[in-house]
Amino acid sequence: MRAWRAWGAIAVAWLPGVALADAPAERRFTSFFGLDGAFDGFHLSSGFDALTVRHGEGRGLALRITAGTGMSRFRIDPVLPDRVLETTTTARLLAGWREQGHWGSATLFAGLALETRRLSPALPDPHVGTRIGPVVTLDAWLTPYERVAVQLYATYATPFAAASLRVAPGYDIGGGIYVGPEATFSAHHGTLRTRLGLHATGITVGPVGLRLSAGFAQDRGGRSGAYAGLSLWRRY
Repeated sequence: MRAWRAWGAIAVAWLPGVALADAPAERRFTSFFGLDGAFDGFHLSSGFDALTVRHGEGRGLALRITAGTGMSRFRIDPVLPDRVLETTTTARLLAGWREQGHWGSATLFAGLALETRRLSPALPDPHVGTRIGPVVTLDAWLTPYERVAVQLYATYATPFAAASLRVAPGYDIGGGIYVGPEATFSAHHGTLRTRLGLHATGITVGPVGLRLSAGFAQDRGGRSGAYAGLSLWRRY
């Protein structure tokens, strides 16, 4: 089976950590959107962050709302010619606490995830239907050295036992644009997916922030191919 939902959960949801890293205190809201495509399907995500900051302390409560949907095609058995179409939909309501210092920023969230998974044709599978359950998320933007930042995102949602981890270090090439490698590992009811690629984070077009990524993806079944992603965010 696929790990697509596990990846879709992080396609855009982690961007506010980037957007809020250097945001002025008066800008407490961030909206974000992302489109991610790979050799086996695509995923759309969107969401909204609200942050309450204690002035001079760089810490406060955070609220995050996200929603996403995606499709992918795969073979349940490699020897069978027929492919199965999987559609997924997810929504998350999270509350958390954000800390910020000279080392960067990090937000720890907890909340509820509502997730739906469908297969076409409708095959017998214990991992289909609609479920709701707890979810925890860590979203961080770390600055260990001058002009170096590390994007870190980790999450686990109980409805379909979906877990994800992404690490993306970057070097500031100028204008707050960070370029570097990225690695993503996601698991979903026994399926592991790996992504290795490059990213450019912090490109700005007017008031909109932009992130581009591309690279190589592989699932546990040995299938592999290219992936690419486009993410946008705006602070208010």
